[in-house]
Amino acid sequence: MLGNLCEIIIKLDRNIRFVGIVNDKGEVIEGGFQNGVEPLLEGSDEQEMYTNSLSNMTLLKNYSDRLGKVKYTLTEHQKIAMMTFPLDNGILCLSVYSKDTNVDKLKNTILEIISTRTN
Repeated sequence: MLGNLCEIIIKLDRNIRFVGIVNDKGEVIEGGFQNGVEPLLEGSDEQEMYTNSLSNMTLLKNYSDRLGKVKYTLTEHQKIAMMTFPLDNGILCLSVYSKDTNVDKLKNTILEIISTRTN
């Protein structure tokens, strides 16, 4: 179902730094960094960021009955943008160089890919 999802997405744009599937325990179970890209956060900070992203998505889902299903979240920092997409049993996390990327176009492409692979 989601096999190779990270491989497909990371090939979409050279400005994608990282793509990973995070399970319901906050663990990255698939994916990784683009070739030649170094993490900006150290091990425990990186893990904490994924756990917080999962927690935020879970919190937002609590309002789905009134606001509609969460499609994605976007957090833009000075250096990167973080995009998070809900999956059945976790989330898809993505980081991109925000100043060099059409984040809106990329988001729409990823939503389409997720939709076709999970339906």
